[in-house]
This record gives sequence, C-alpha cells and structure tokens, in this order.
Amino acid sequence: MFMSRPSITTTSNSSSQTIKTMSPGKVILFGEHFVVYGYPSLIASIDKYFKVTVRRPSLYKGEIRIESNLGFTSVKYRGGEITISPMSLDTKFVNIVTKLYTIIDYLINNEKMISKELAETYKEEGLFIKLESDLPPGGGLGSSSAFCVALSGSLYYAEHNDLDQNNICNQSINAEKLINIDTSGADCSICSFGGFGTFDKINGFKRLSADMDDYQFLIINSGVAHDTYSMVERVSKFKKNNSDLFDQFCKSYLQIYEEGIKTIQSQNINHLGILINQNHELLSKLTISNTLIEKIVETCNGFGALGTKITGAGGGGCVLSLIDRSNHQSEVRLLERLGELGLEYFFTRIDTLGLRLT
Repeated sequence: MFMSRPSITTTSNSSSQTIKTMSPGKVILFGEHFVVYGYPSLIASIDKYFKVTVRRPSLYKGEIRIESNLGFTSVKYRGGEITISPMSLDTKFVNIVTKLYTIIDYLINNEKMISKELAETYKEEGLFIKLESDLPPGGGLGSSSAFCVALSGSLYYAEHNDLDQNNICNQSINAEKLINIDTSGADCSICSFGGFGTFDKINGFKRLSADMDDYQFLIINSGVAHDTYSMVERVSKFKKNNSDLFDQFCKSYLQIYEEGIKTIQSQNINHLGILINQNHELLSKLTISNTLIEKIVETCNGFGALGTKITGAGGGGCVLSLIDRSNHQSEVRLLERLGELGLEYFFTRIDTLGLRLT
C-alpha cells in the first residue's frame, strides 16, 4: 500500500542512502492537438505510476546503473560508455536508455536540483537507479513525464529532505525538453500535482477542483507506439491545407471543452461520455486515428461505454473509455471482446496526490 507521507530509507552506512518516489501517469480528457494551437486542454493524473528508486553508492564507483521492469539493465561508466544487457534488446530500447541517461545527466548537473558537492559525490561513488513503471512506453499516458518527475523528486529530496513540487515540476519540464523539444509542460505538471488540471500556452497549468473519486476509466492499449512528432506534423499539414475547416473544428472543440469543465464539476457522467465521443470525432477528422483505434472505439461504445476517445497524440498509443460499471453484463461482454482482439486493458481512477515518496 502506498503512503502519501514522505519517507526516506537509509542503510547502516551513513554515507549510503536510498530514496523511493513515484509519480502518476496521465490521461487527456479533452484537447489533444488543439492545445498546440493555443486552446486549453483538460488533463488528469491516474493511479498508474512510474516508480523510481535512487541509491548511492552504486555497486562500482563512478558508474550509473539502471535496472528496469521493462527487462533491461544498463550501465554508464565514468568515461561515458554505455552498456545494455541483454544484448539482444532491439533498437527501441537502446534509444530509450540513451534518453534516460540524457535526463539523468541533466538533473545531476542542475544546481537548481542539487549542489555541486552532491553532484560530485554521485559521480565519484556512482548511482543505482531502479525503474518500475505501470505505464506502457509510447502509450500516451505520460510515461516519460512521470519518469522525469519521479527522478527529479528523488534527487531533490536527497539534497533538501523535502519535495518542492513547483521547482521539481519546472526542472522536470526542462529535462523532458531534452528528449521532446515540443513538450508543452502539461504532462509534467499533472504528474507533479495530481488530480485534474487545465493547461494552455498562455496561462500554463491550473489545478481544477473536481471530485471524481467514484469514476473509473477503462484504458485500452492499441499495442502500437505513437510518434508524437509525426502526429503533430500531420495535424499541421491538415491545418495548412484546410484552414477554414480547421477553424470550424477549433470552435467546436472549444465548446466541448467548456461544457466538459462544467460537466465534470457537476458530475454528469452521461453528458461527459457524449462530449468524449464528440472530441474523438474531431480527432478522427484531423486524421490522427486509424483502423485499429476506430475498431476499439466502435467496440467499446457498442458494448455500453458512455464515451471513448484517443488519449494522447494518436496514431497508436492508448484509448480512454468511460464505462458505466453498474452495467456488469455489458462490461463482461466488452472485456471478453477486447480479449478476443488481443488487446491489453486496465481500469484506472483519478490520482489526487501527484508526486510523493513511498
């Protein structure tokens, strides 16, 4: 069971230290791609987490060792060489590991996070980092953002014995920009603070007061990793070639968003489902859906879901479905059908705490 109160575990060696953090993933209820063009989005954190354990010293001096539940172990040596095992891992894991070390190096050398003295200690003694994620990479559930936030939290706590969520959030955004230059900061914000929030380019992130503890979402993984950059480019091309139509979509979206805020605050679950479907229709018209995603949406809604949509950049990743769990018969049939299609899925609730230590 997770604890919301910060705690720290130290070994018998006073110079040794182990810190464990976790940060929630996220879903986008409204606003994919429209947020790129200045419109507000509605995001929420979920009770699926990226957990990070940081321990010093490492097994061998000067090395930064990573162990992950994705099935790999990697070591970066003092000279900069990186090894990954097992060696049979495909290219995507090599790219993931490279990005992980890019973020780690940035945070260790960031004086807004830790002092030069502690940074030198890490470099001299080495560092062990264990990663445990409930979030599928490339699924659009904020895996990279949750990692940045959780790791930033561990390193900051080691120095300050405290969690400054604002500072950690800001440095997490800077870290993620190293691997995703177009990141808006919305994901790191909701992963840091939890609950519901709105985000737009002018006003940034604002926490939204809403009680949805009784709501559950069904998340279905399409099994196809999404490419945010290519999807953003696709929408940009659509806008260029269909400017008037794109403007109409934006106006329709803004109405959906404004109604969505009121609907969540009034807990009108049936109308929320209608708005989710409407938002998905707009995303489909922007050409970021595909045959598999449409099959998932059709299946969920055909078996009683109140609303189903892409959550994330599209082109793959995960699909979010709002389920009326009181209709047990329809739910059972839906889950059976998803299983027949070979799709992985899970239910999730809204996380209200954000970043914390375990």
